[in-house]
Amino acid sequence: MKIRYIATLLLLAVGTVSCKDWLDVYPRSEITSNKVFENEDGFYSALAGLYIKMADDKLYGFDLTCGYLDMMGGAVYMGSQNMVTYHANNFYADPTYGPLVAALQFPAFNYTRGGIRTEKTDATLETIWTRMYNTITNANLLLDELKNTDVTFETGVKELLTGEALAVRAYLHLDLVRLFQPPYLSEQGRTAKRIPYMETLDALKFVPSSTTDEILDKVDADLAHAAEIMKDNDPICSNKRYHTLMFTTNRQYKLNYYAVKLLQARSFLYRGKDKEAYDAAKEVIDNAAGAGVHFITEAERSRVDSYGTPVDRSCPMENLFAVLTDDLDKNMRDALSMTGTRLGMFGRFTSNKWLSANTSLTTPKAFFSEGTDIRINLWKRTVYPSGMVGKYIRESSTAEDVALYPKQAVTLLKLGEAYLIAAEAAITAVSPSEGLSILRQLQDARKGGIYDTTDGLKEEILLEYRRETLGEGQLFYAYKRRNEPRLTTLFQTPDMAYYFTMDDNKYTPDIPDKEYNAGRTY
Repeated sequence: MKIRYIATLLLLAVGTVSCKDWLDVYPRSEITSNKVFENEDGFYSALAGLYIKMADDKLYGFDLTCGYLDMMGGAVYMGSQNMVTYHANNFYADPTYGPLVAALQFPAFNYTRGGIRTEKTDATLETIWTRMYNTITNANLLLDELKNTDVTFETGVKELLTGEALAVRAYLHLDLVRLFQPPYLSEQGRTAKRIPYMETLDALKFVPSSTTDEILDKVDADLAHAAEIMKDNDPICSNKRYHTLMFTTNRQYKLNYYAVKLLQARSFLYRGKDKEAYDAAKEVIDNAAGAGVHFITEAERSRVDSYGTPVDRSCPMENLFAVLTDDLDKNMRDALSMTGTRLGMFGRFTSNKWLSANTSLTTPKAFFSEGTDIRINLWKRTVYPSGMVGKYIRESSTAEDVALYPKQAVTLLKLGEAYLIAAEAAITAVSPSEGLSILRQLQDARKGGIYDTTDGLKEEILLEYRRETLGEGQLFYAYKRRNEPRLTTLFQTPDMAYYFTMDDNKYTPDIPDKEYNAGRTY
C-alpha cells in the first residue's frame, strides 16, 4: 500500500460529503491516499470538497465577494461619516474602540507594512492566503490521483474531473495575482514576485514566487487544457448524460465549460489580451441560452415572498458559476447590523445612497442612471432596516417563504460579466461601435439608462461594473486591472471628497507576515 507524504489530510469517509468535514491542510501528514481514491466515489467527494472549501465564508462565501472585497471597491456605504480615514486611523490603537473599526482597515487600504496594519489585518490576510493555497493543494492532490489511478470511470467523467480541478486551481491562482500582486499596468505589475504558483503536494516545500506573467501563463494553460477536455464531455455544451448526477444536474454550481470560458476571458482581459478576451466572452454570450443561462425575466422578478420581496433577487438564472453556502443569509444580516461582528460596528452595507438613481451635492455621480433599473428594486431591502443591500437575504423566515427561495449561493461568474468583458475588449479587438452594442444589450436587459455614444465608453463600462457586480467582489478588481488613479466610494473622507487617490500600495495588500518572515521576498 502506497504511502505518500502530502500536504493534505483526508478526514472524510469515502462517498460522503459534509460542509464541516472534508479536507484540511496539515504539513507532511502521512496518509494512505489510495484508500480514499480506491473507487469513483472518492474522486467525486474530492471534487465536491474543492467547492466546499471555496464556499468557506473566509473565502468566496463572504470575505472575497460581498465582504472585504466589496468594501475595498467602494461598492458599499460605510455606516458613519469620516470613519474610513480620520476616526479609523486614530482608533486602531485604542483598546476600547479599535475592535469596532478593525474591519475598516481594508476599505481604508491600511494593509501594508509601511502603514497602519494591525494583528486583525494580518490575521485576515493570513487566513485568506492559507485557505486559498490549502484548496489549491487539494486540487493538486486530485489531479495527481487522476493521473495515476486505475479506477475505471464512465466515458467522459475523468475528463470532467480533471477539467474542473484544473479550473479550480486556475481560479484561485488568478485571484491571488489580482489581490497580492501590484496592478498589472503599474511599473512593477508584471515583474514583481510575491506569490508562488503551486503544483506541489507538500506544504512545507518552499516554492519560489513567480512574476505575474509567469503565473498567468500557467493559469491560461490550465484553463486551455480544461476547456479542451471538457468541451465534448460537459452536458452543459454537449448531448452527453451521465449516471453520476453531479455531472448532469446543477452545473452552475461547478466550474463547467462555459464558466471556464468566462474565466479565460477574465484572465485575458486582465493582461490586455483583448482579442482573446472578446472571443472567449462572446462564446459564452452566444451559447448562454442553450446552456440555460439568461437574464432575469419580468415573470421571474414577479415571484415574491409574503413581504413582496422577489425570491429570485440574487438572479440565480444568470450564474455561470456560484458557490453554495448555508450561512450566506446569516452572514449578510450580520453585516447589516450595528451589533454585527462580520465587518465591525461601522462596516455596514448601507445602500440608501448606493441603490439610488438620484444625484445630489452629498453623493457622487449616481451609480444608476435611471430609477427604472431593475437592480435597484431587486437588491434594496424594503423591510426594516430598509435601504440596506439585500441581494443575498431571504426576508421571511417562515418555512413557506424560505421554500420559495433558491439555494443560497454567492455569484462568482455570471452572464453580466461576460457582456462587460466582451464590451470592453471589443473596443480595441473589434471596434468601439461593437463594444457599445454589447454594452447596450446588457443595459437594455437591466432596463436602466442606455449609453448612446462611443465617447467615454470605457468609463461607462466601469460605472456598469459598479451597478452589475454588487456582492461579487469584482468592482475592486476592475479598478485595479485598469490601475485607475481614483477609486470612487460612497463613504466620506475628511475633505468630503468621495474618492480615494490610489497607488500601488493601496491596490496591493502585503502578503501575510508569516510568509514574509519565512523568507518570501518581492
